[in-house]
Amino acid sequence: MNFTYRKACIALVLFTVVLSGCGSKSNEASAPTQVAAANAGSDANSQQGSTDLPTKSTDTKDVLPQSGKNKLEISSSKEAGNAPSKDKSNTPKSQGKKVDEPAFDPEHPKLCNIALFDTKDSVVKKLGKPTDQYTMDNEDSPLQVYEYQGFTVGFHPSHGVEFIEVSDKGIATGLRGIRVNNHADHIIKALGKPNSETEYVISYEAKDGLLKIDIDPMTRLVQSIKLFSTKAV
Repeated sequence: MNFTYRKACIALVLFTVVLSGCGSKSNEASAPTQVAAANAGSDANSQQGSTDLPTKSTDTKDVLPQSGKNKLEISSSKEAGNAPSKDKSNTPKSQGKKVDEPAFDPEHPKLCNIALFDTKDSVVKKLGKPTDQYTMDNEDSPLQVYEYQGFTVGFHPSHGVEFIEVSDKGIATGLRGIRVNNHADHIIKALGKPNSETEYVISYEAKDGLLKIDIDPMTRLVQSIKLFSTKAV
């Protein structure tokens, strides 16, 4: 009976060992499968992630350069708008240059490039037709007056230009740059010492004429500039 019991125990041990070996092999066989499945899942996730990332990166690259470009264009536009133009086509060549005008010539007196005793036709040729004309009473004979923008010219019936009078500061006199609204000191500096000077008048004598400059006694500014004939008729 003991022998039979021993054989039964040995058989049970062997059966247990066999079962244990089969289970181990089964676990070893299933382990690689699980590892492979895990790796496959990881690879799939990795591939899916790598698919999403380039898309985001591409979108970022697409957006940033455009945004940067727009900023640069706006900045350039502002700078271009504020930058001074180098185009000088619209700048007058005479701008900023001092006008070279002669001094008052007593031997050949002129005002606005019109000389005493010039004919009516020569004046119209230089200045064009007047904006207005009228007759002015005079001691010996009436004068015909031509009115232009800012100045007038009076004609004697027998000897042409009797006077030229400037009343607008925008009119160039042709005499060393002097104009209406200049200060009296500027007139004297430009034309030299006058033959006569009072609170109201600065005058320069000329051949058969007189240059008379009316002054405001309060401001000492020029009110009008007049060249007229003193020639006896």
